[in-house]
Amino acid sequence: MPLLNKTGQKIYLADYTWDELDKLPGKEKFKFVLPLGAIEEHGYHMPLGTDALQATKIVELAAQKVSETIILPAVSYGHCVDTMNFCGTIHVSAWTICSLIADIAASLYRHGFRKLLVFNAHGGNKGVIDAALREAVTHLGRPGSLFSDDFQVYQVNAYEKLNEKIKNFLEGKDYGHACEIETSVMLALASELVDMKAAGEEYMPGSPDTVWRIRDMKKASGSGVHGAASRASLEKGKKILEWLVDELAGALEQM
Repeated sequence: MPLLNKTGQKIYLADYTWDELDKLPGKEKFKFVLPLGAIEEHGYHMPLGTDALQATKIVELAAQKVSETIILPAVSYGHCVDTMNFCGTIHVSAWTICSLIADIAASLYRHGFRKLLVFNAHGGNKGVIDAALREAVTHLGRPGSLFSDDFQVYQVNAYEKLNEKIKNFLEGKDYGHACEIETSVMLALASELVDMKAAGEEYMPGSPDTVWRIRDMKKASGSGVHGAASRASLEKGKKILEWLVDELAGALEQM
């Protein structure tokens, strides 16, 4: 059975037939969401697909709450410069991601849809998505216009607006990757994929106030963790997941 939202609409694009989609009333009102993650290391205790899984599940939970929302097939590959030297990390170029997002936007536009939100669960993708969406709208403009004024694009980055709330949960001295926060959320989403016996606590050099810089994380953190993964809990994860879903659902409602 396909997953439905609160008004009984299917939420996954892949579950529609082409004519069902084509006959949707008020196409311009429908919100399409692209989950974007990564395949990259997440310490000794979590799988390579952590970001991709989080992106997909958070979008799925939010879309069930908001009518006229359709989830595009997720993009599981991301821009992973920092972690590319860990075995299994798949890094794709910024140009590849930009081209893919621009092509998806153009396809939606061609079919009469006018709203696209990219939900990102991987830090390395943020700047790339911003550039991709800006590039996309420059190619969808009406004749004589500089950019599209009838195609709306949005970006929501997981965790980005929750920093102050998250700090109230934090037991470790910092968080950032495969950490106390991310591990807690994974315990809430897919605990069977988390090995808490292998979860440790490690921090890259610098204080929590250090300006972030691109570096080889394999040299800076032997385990691939920045934070106190060993202090993660299901209780923290459920609360943070609730915030993440509510934030995204709120953004969808406003579109």
